[in-house]
Amino acid sequence: MGEEYKMSRFCMSPKSPKIILTADETMMSKYRWGIFVGFSTCMPRGILPDWFYFSVWAPPVPRENGRALYADFGLRIMEASLANVFGADEVAVVHPRDLKRVAGDRTEIIGIGGHDFLGINPPTSEFVDMLDTGPPYNRVKFFELLRNPVMREKIVVIGGKAAWQLADEEIMDRLNIDYVHLGEGEISVPEMFKAILEGEKLPRIIKGKEPDPDEIPNILGATIHGLVEIGRGCGRGCAFCTPNMQRLRYQSIAHIVRDVETNIKAGQRAICLHSEDVLRYGAKGIPPNEERVLELFRRVASVDGIKDIGTSHIALATAYHNPRLVEAVAELCYSKVEDMNWLGAQTGIETGSERLIAKHMRGKALPSPAERWREIVLQAFGILDDNNWICAATLINGLPGETTDDVIKSIELVEDLKKTSTLSLMVPMNFVSMRGSALDTEESFNMRKMTREHWQLMGECIDHDLRVVPRLLRMYRNSKGIKSWLLSFAATRMANALQKYVNKMKRGEPPTERHEISKWLNPDIPDLRA
Repeated sequence: MGEEYKMSRFCMSPKSPKIILTADETMMSKYRWGIFVGFSTCMPRGILPDWFYFSVWAPPVPRENGRALYADFGLRIMEASLANVFGADEVAVVHPRDLKRVAGDRTEIIGIGGHDFLGINPPTSEFVDMLDTGPPYNRVKFFELLRNPVMREKIVVIGGKAAWQLADEEIMDRLNIDYVHLGEGEISVPEMFKAILEGEKLPRIIKGKEPDPDEIPNILGATIHGLVEIGRGCGRGCAFCTPNMQRLRYQSIAHIVRDVETNIKAGQRAICLHSEDVLRYGAKGIPPNEERVLELFRRVASVDGIKDIGTSHIALATAYHNPRLVEAVAELCYSKVEDMNWLGAQTGIETGSERLIAKHMRGKALPSPAERWREIVLQAFGILDDNNWICAATLINGLPGETTDDVIKSIELVEDLKKTSTLSLMVPMNFVSMRGSALDTEESFNMRKMTREHWQLMGECIDHDLRVVPRLLRMYRNSKGIKSWLLSFAATRMANALQKYVNKMKRGEPPTERHEISKWLNPDIPDLRA
């Protein structure tokens, strides 16, 4: 890490800051072997020993003077927004283990961000319900954070993607939460914190305002695995999804490059570009703006010190309709970034049923009609495989209105994908009714509701993944020596936990004799008022 970065960010005044931003330990990890290992925090306890998991798989981010050197992107954005109003010395991003040391008499507000506070979102709910070994790590560590004595002394504000889970005054009372902020916060969080510090009376649940791109500040500190946001919103209109409810916006390339440079100066060498469809960066509608996408990758790849570029999400329909763009992005990255020879991303299959695509996510196939969804999926994976894109592809069990025939079509699609020898992973998830989505009045789907066909679909997906993972481990170039052994050990341990269930599931049988949902599925909200 450069001395200039250390001096500018961490040689701060000895007084404690007025505002501390933090998250539970699962959100404040450097996730060894890559950012997508972060999904392992959705696992239930009981598969790996806690000491092993939090020292090997999800060790804490490095810290200096009590400040986190790397942090979740959402915390970094809030840090920058608040620093613009209160000054950088008055805002600190802090790991939970350092709260007692950093929080002082001057500290008045602790803001907590998170993606799944109660451990009820996908894929947490699926892992917990199926494996039934204990509560999920994210829930355990969130409650542990709230039990920290410092929380009783300060004003506690919750925000982030999962804030909706806690937007209930009874839950807030039990957990000693003073305020919940819903939605984007660049404008409204500084206003809210200013009002709190001035003693104004506010509603306990506050809805944020959506900023325009020029109202989103550049980050001041580095992010976990160099994640850099390039846009918000999606525009395809999937009814089950919450990003669909956000207005589609993109940051400028200059803005993005500044965030990349902040990460590189802090010692990061890998950057993950984040939006709901990176291949549509800068688009005004569904068709991508190929020149802007390629210019973005050119500019990012040219930043001195960068060793790897990743993408968070891509849409299969974009890949299918724009194969030359997929190829051009891959060629640019592989030629400009030394030793880079594959790209990773998340994507969504969701279902093999054209009927459900038309019902809940017609925009997912655009500009083609929903009736071509099967062709889109198969051809898109062929294009991605040809250009060394490796994806984690989700499928959803239990979408509202789903029939047995719909599930069978998903099974058939997965079987056809397995025949292509794709290295992409298939990630089956159960439908979760999330507040803010167009389906938030529907019932969530769980293990108790699963039919023979649902188990077959899950079994086919897991069977494929268990065959693919060893090949991925062999090609993952950063896994060497003892790190490679530890990764292989933990992956083998988890694979063994699943393997004994796979054959039963492929026959359409539940993996255990249990007929009820896991007792760990629904959180027991502790009463922390005493």
